[in-house]
Amino acid sequence: MEKVIKYQEVILKELKHRQSIKIYNAPNLKRHLVINKNKTEFVLLDVGWFNKKYVSGLVFHIEIKNEKIWIHEDNTDVDIASVLVEEGISKEDIVLGFLPDYAKELSNYAIA
Repeated sequence: MEKVIKYQEVILKELKHRQSIKIYNAPNLKRHLVINKNKTEFVLLDVGWFNKKYVSGLVFHIEIKNEKIWIHEDNTDVDIASVLVEEGISKEDIVLGFLPDYAKELSNYAIA
């Protein structure tokens, strides 16, 4: 359980940081951080107007399950998995859920 609490803290810290970064070329977009009540699922969204078009887009989707961090979506150039490793989370506890199974085996991260 201690491991999960650490994961929650690290993910929350990083996503709050990402939420606070202003999008200078799209000042009308706002970042919304959505977290379930158990703090096991985290979603960061961009919502608002950009170039006269309404946008509602997924930035990150991260889930903690079976004492591993599953990155389901990372639509940035940040590489959130590397950031989590820099924060002290083992690669063996991070699953790149957006990769097919054969690619997970080649990723240097956990496969499940």
